Amino acid sequence: MEGSSSNQPQNLPLNFQSGASFFLKGKTMDINYNDFDLVIEQPVDFKALKVNEFDVEKYFTDQGWSKYFDILNGQVYPILVKDFWPRCEIFDKIEAEREYALKVAEDLKNNKGKTREKLGLKEFNETEIRSCVSGAEITLTQSNIAQLLGFPNE
Repeated sequence: MEGSSSNQPQNLPLNFQSGASFFLKGKTMDINYNDFDLVIEQPVDFKALKVNEFDVEKYFTDQGWSKYFDILNGQVYPILVKDFWPRCEIFDKIEAEREYALKVAEDLKNNKGKTREKLGLKEFNETEIRSCVSGAEITLTQSNIAQLLGFPNE
């Protein structure tokens, strides 16, 4: 495989070297795989636009959108996308509080006052989209996307 994982930005939702075990997650949406139509964006060809007297690339570059267009014009993996979205769920502050409360209630005497970490729960910092692709647990957050695009997380 060309390129090394050391070039991969840190703290992205998929870590191939994590050693994590196989993760299985059922569907959260009832959608037939074959009925799941993807709309794949068309690449933006700035050179062709320039040849046709629409030299607009500078406007996007000046706003810091170069990385976005590099990704947009990159490879798309429809099978992985169709595997990811039917299994996704939104995990927000309310869900995190509910998860914590349920864990504490399992053994109120011993669990009361413990942190999420001490209860064996993942740390919660922001709303997440959680899913599973080919047995790998995937978590997307605003921070992940901002880091990937090289934008500030505001």
